[in-house]
Amino acid sequence: MKATVRVAVALLLVAAVSAHGHHHHDRRRLLQGNRGNGNGNKGAGANNNRKGLKFNFPKGTARAFLDNVNQQQLQKVLEKAHFSDNSALAQALETEPDLGIYVASNSAEVQGASTASSSAEVQLIYACTGLAVPTDYVPTATAEGAAAAAATAASPTDADPAMSNVWALSSRPSATNKIWLDFRGGTIRGTAWNDASLPSIVVPPYSTDADASLFSTTERSNIVAIWRGVAEDFSMFDVDVTTINSRAAGTPPQNYMRVLIGGSSSLLNMAAGGVAFVGLFGRGDTTYQPAFVFSNDLRNGFPKDVWEAVSHEVGHTMGLSHDGVKKADGSVDAYYAGINGWAPIMGASYYQPVSQWSKGEYQGANQKQDDLAIIAGKLRYAPSGNGNTLATASPLTPAVSASTATTTAVGIVSQTGAAEMFKLQANRGTLSFSVSVLNAWGRYGRANLDAAVKVLDASGNEVTSSQNTAGLTVTGTAVLSSAGVIAAVSWSAGIHAQHVNAVQCSDRACNQDEQVRSC
Repeated sequence: MKATVRVAVALLLVAAVSAHGHHHHDRRRLLQGNRGNGNGNKGAGANNNRKGLKFNFPKGTARAFLDNVNQQQLQKVLEKAHFSDNSALAQALETEPDLGIYVASNSAEVQGASTASSSAEVQLIYACTGLAVPTDYVPTATAEGAAAAAATAASPTDADPAMSNVWALSSRPSATNKIWLDFRGGTIRGTAWNDASLPSIVVPPYSTDADASLFSTTERSNIVAIWRGVAEDFSMFDVDVTTINSRAAGTPPQNYMRVLIGGSSSLLNMAAGGVAFVGLFGRGDTTYQPAFVFSNDLRNGFPKDVWEAVSHEVGHTMGLSHDGVKKADGSVDAYYAGINGWAPIMGASYYQPVSQWSKGEYQGANQKQDDLAIIAGKLRYAPSGNGNTLATASPLTPAVSASTATTTAVGIVSQTGAAEMFKLQANRGTLSFSVSVLNAWGRYGRANLDAAVKVLDASGNEVTSSQNTAGLTVTGTAVLSSAGVIAAVSWSAGIHAQHVNAVQCSDRACNQDEQVRSC
């Protein structure tokens, strides 16, 4: 009797995969009125030269400024932000108007390139003008995806958590490190964000309507969708993305980053979608917390825009710079918006269905930071729950019905080259397999993995492989000429991968032994 073997793969993790052929630069010029031109001219953050904070370095001035600050402090900044030396940082300050420098001195007004204190603490800051979405921006598609698609924290095909759990969302509760998404507003005092002109910063709660006192059904639904999107972006790391108050829960400052989500950037006298100090995650005090995401400036709190901005700003706190693109005249557009359905998280990723961490794999990239490796230096990669060789592959126990046996498993591929492998004993016949990634929110994708699958025999020889060049999910079949151990391998078609898997077989119950693996 002909046997059918199915491999159904549910991918929980997201890997920053870039397999979409980045060959063009059709950056949408949506934000020209709010941004600098990449040549050191005034950007939105440049008018914020209040005490200790300086943007807008004319060409040829930044190096002299840097040479006049505490070099021991500056060296720490270079390491945290992954700049090779003073010259590299000076070039970035002069070419990217949204990158600024903060000198923590009560006596130094940072207004010119020669007034920095030689003993003060130094930090970098991004005021992300390119993340502010114009109120007149109209998406290319008319449907905005008003409701979150079904999707649990355990499996990509599970539904989003209920709105009743909105203040108890937690993607990895056992993780020591936390990314705290704070939608409830608050007052910020005694931090580097404050000075004589801003002794208190009162941030209102996240709101999409005129009533900021209560969270409506829509707002609670949005918060769940935002949390799920950010959790997916960080699912390959050993970190808990949560709406639980990390400070109240007793988490030490070095183990959490608070992201305050609400209000407008006018609260800081800026014009930006979000702002954050660079490379500060892991610091043992809250001087440079929180990071801000100004939801009122993101299409009035539109979930897709907010979750992209949150991941972007948290990326800065891990030490990441902007993913931009070089223009023909030699200047840099600091926010690459992607093409062909893909964009880097550290660019402007609102306008593409797939956004991922990057290492400058696209044409014309302004820098080659390996986002995943840098973040892993702060958070570590998530532990694997399955084997990664034929010998250690996780066995599958299928359910048998008539001549067909089916099984499904969930796994995480947390880094490039890693493998999630599963195995089962299959009879002769046809094996069908599929890999599922996190469901979209409406028409907006949240999954990071661009999956591919290989089916291997017991000796590790490839039987077949499959990749979806037009999307993220993968399906396929393999004809098995004889019974035995089969290996199904799921990997990323780009930098990273997630995982796979389930298998099914014939009139005999499938014994365990087929494998799915990412590579």
